[in-house]
Amino acid sequence: MTTVNLDSSALTSALEQLRLKLLDLTGRNRLINFKHTAGKSLQFIEGHPAAIYQRLVEANNKASISILGLPEPSRGDWVERNGRLQRPEPREWAKSQGISTSYDIPGVGESSDESNVRSLMYPDDLAKHCRKIEREATLAIEETGANMLFLVLGFLEFPDQRDSDKTFTAPLISVPVSLQKKEIAGIQQFSLQYTGDDISENLSLREKLRNDFGLVLPELAEEQIDVNGYFAEVQAIIKKQPGFALKHRVSLCLLSFSNMLLVRDLDPTKWPENGDENSLIDHPIVREVFEGRADDGGTGLSLVEEHLVEEGPGASIPLVYDADSSQHSALIDVLSLKKNLVIEGPPGTGKSQTITNLIAACLADGKKVLFVAEKLAALEVVKNRLSLAGLDPFVLELHSNKTNKKRVLEEISKRTTFRPNHPNDLPRLQQQLEAHRQDLKAYTDLINSIAHNAFGLTLHQIMWRAEKHRQGLSNEESMLSQISIGDATQISEFEFGRRMDCLGYLGSQYKSVGGFDASCTFWGFYPERLIPGDEVKLTRLFETADKWGWGLVEASKNFSKVLGGRVHNLSLAFSGEQLAILKCSGQVISDTSIGFCAAIFRS
Repeated sequence: MTTVNLDSSALTSALEQLRLKLLDLTGRNRLINFKHTAGKSLQFIEGHPAAIYQRLVEANNKASISILGLPEPSRGDWVERNGRLQRPEPREWAKSQGISTSYDIPGVGESSDESNVRSLMYPDDLAKHCRKIEREATLAIEETGANMLFLVLGFLEFPDQRDSDKTFTAPLISVPVSLQKKEIAGIQQFSLQYTGDDISENLSLREKLRNDFGLVLPELAEEQIDVNGYFAEVQAIIKKQPGFALKHRVSLCLLSFSNMLLVRDLDPTKWPENGDENSLIDHPIVREVFEGRADDGGTGLSLVEEHLVEEGPGASIPLVYDADSSQHSALIDVLSLKKNLVIEGPPGTGKSQTITNLIAACLADGKKVLFVAEKLAALEVVKNRLSLAGLDPFVLELHSNKTNKKRVLEEISKRTTFRPNHPNDLPRLQQQLEAHRQDLKAYTDLINSIAHNAFGLTLHQIMWRAEKHRQGLSNEESMLSQISIGDATQISEFEFGRRMDCLGYLGSQYKSVGGFDASCTFWGFYPERLIPGDEVKLTRLFETADKWGWGLVEASKNFSKVLGGRVHNLSLAFSGEQLAILKCSGQVISDTSIGFCAAIFRS
């Protein structure tokens, strides 16, 4: 891997480019091109942004604002449509009641007490719509661990590009809220409450306007926001820009600001200085990411090395869950060798289990650990594993709805008052554990030792090789696995191959003969010893016997004719005297071919 040394200015510039890549400046980004969609947004026709902000955020007493619907029309105000009496169309009914139907809310002022919001829906339809938004918001928290429900105060309309007729709408001030519900007269009514999280600034919109139009939006104050003052600053900036318009609208939306948080956190100006060094830019890991680092062997990327887990540093790592050799090796790399690792693997390969063991080992060493995950499910899995291991008092959850001040203080108090209960026989249990570890180590050493074979293989390798060949045997051939080989421990790899070749040749000959039983031509032929050249003698002998046999068959047929066809079956039962007569009659036949001739006659 090539190493490049960068100065702080070059590193800051490179980091800035990466930060901006986190911002999607196209029309696919809902923070730039926002469109209200059913189930994920709710527009309001009443509710002044400044008054809403003042009540939700500045009141600082967990105040809530009610989501109101249209007043329910009496039965006498219903209209007939399609032959049925129905409630009037919401927009027409609102006009008849003197309620504005425009989403552009006029007369914004801090002195207004109109802090509640009203939707252009009847109460029952509004409750149904709010329940759907609530489900979507809950699902977002379960999947990502972050709140995505925001009350947007004000929108900016602007063209996609200069002289473009395509218009985008982007949110300006987004207040994180949660939905609260209660039931009144059989109908659920919802209200909004500020979660206490940071009010997010639309950095995507800021960067879009800066790149395409050269406009710089005013920054939102970190503490108290003057909503009317902010809108006035925005209006002054866009006043002479064609196609730009500030919309005083209020909407409940599902938005994702996760990338915004990353962009803000990666701003070097928000990190503390340590003398002449910046704690972000000059951090060793950040330097390593941008500059690269050569491996110790200079070979670049390579496969991770597996370590001995029962010797050296691996033997002293406290494990709260099982770990195989690869997982144990990863723990050694992190805890003992101080390496920065990337561990990859499909689901079910033990990544969460390894993380749990790593956190537990760090806790045992007196260290603090920050565990971060993109998905809430990953956090929950590790949290549950730590709880099952008895480490729940050492875990502080800082995500989603568990980040409020009261809960954090309660968890810290719980931890400071925690006193563990040590088992009375802990030393004995530790000795017992060590004895079991030694027994297991002795077993693994035996399995991986080379003994009682000339192959140079470990016992483990021999067992797997035997299993591989056993799987190739059919049910009829499985009895062969019971055969004992007396000199098995002395057979070399060469001798094993030679015997396998001989058995393979014998098998092919057996298949060619078609079996070896009473119906086989060679049944009864059991030579004790064959030497080179005997096969020629046997060939001549069998040829002579074949001719003699066919002659006997022909003679038998003639004999049958003489008897008038009364002989239908000719069976031969040679006695010792008859064989002697056959020999004396001039036929060349030996005792070893008697069975062969008899087989010919039986056929």
